[in-house]
Amino acid sequence: MIRPSRRGKEIIEKYNFDYPVLIAHRGSSYAAPESTEPAMRKSVQSGIDYIEMDVQRTKDGELVIFHDQELLRLTDADEVFPERDNYRFRNFTLEELRKLDYGSWFNEAYPDRAREEYEGLGILTLEEVIEIVDPVNTGVGLAIELKSPYLYSEIEKEITDLLEEKDIYEVEAEAPKVLFLSFSPASLERLGELRPESPRLLLTSSNVATKWRWDGWLNLTEEVAEGIGPKGHVSMPWYIASAHKRGLFVFPYVINHSWQIKVLTWFSADGYITDRPELLNSFFDRAKEISERTEEIGEEMFSD
Repeated sequence: MIRPSRRGKEIIEKYNFDYPVLIAHRGSSYAAPESTEPAMRKSVQSGIDYIEMDVQRTKDGELVIFHDQELLRLTDADEVFPERDNYRFRNFTLEELRKLDYGSWFNEAYPDRAREEYEGLGILTLEEVIEIVDPVNTGVGLAIELKSPYLYSEIEKEITDLLEEKDIYEVEAEAPKVLFLSFSPASLERLGELRPESPRLLLTSSNVATKWRWDGWLNLTEEVAEGIGPKGHVSMPWYIASAHKRGLFVFPYVINHSWQIKVLTWFSADGYITDRPELLNSFFDRAKEISERTEEIGEEMFSD
């Protein structure tokens, strides 16, 4: 019989994380359009540990939050710019991106969760998200994922420079304010050079994990990160245990159902990346006290 071990908790506490680590995937993306202001604010109010955000760079050099490499799934770009022959994100300026609607798609896709205020939502820059989350005062950290960093030369330095400009530093004996994530080992290695005090998580995309493949991932993770982020359904207990033996933490993604949380808790996962932070906090009874600044956020943003 496999029983949860204390090894993962010991690893997590070495970095001053709370155990387990709870991460909102693109904000509260089950309840609101992903990566938008309502999704971010709902996540802060939920008491989550970290909010995950995908950082890319616009054609004119601005750091913004957006997941896809193309605009069509989440915006009305083909209606606003019908003359364009492609809708790749990196080919648009921030001014052009500001003209798009990032919320109406959600109301159409999920009518049971639709809200009138989601229509016409705008894109957020990384700087704007930092101001919304306010990690220094709320205690909610930034889980910054570098999306396709090979497309954006020196983006790692731009991000770390912005964090420094915003006075977001790690403090000894406190939980990290920043967690870096990426599928790119090279990008994580670069971040380790620029900001070694913030932990890093290597994401894996495969739906299949043989022992040989898992060992290869762990070998790579040891070189560039402190933890590994596999898909939930490949996070088997023997794989998690082998990561723990190497001193690595394991944060599976994307975990959106109570049964998944129960199973992965039994398997000794150290954290969870979810679209439903309220569900995770309820499961672990981890709702936090919200700072005065957070309470100033409009009540209508959080009503059911």
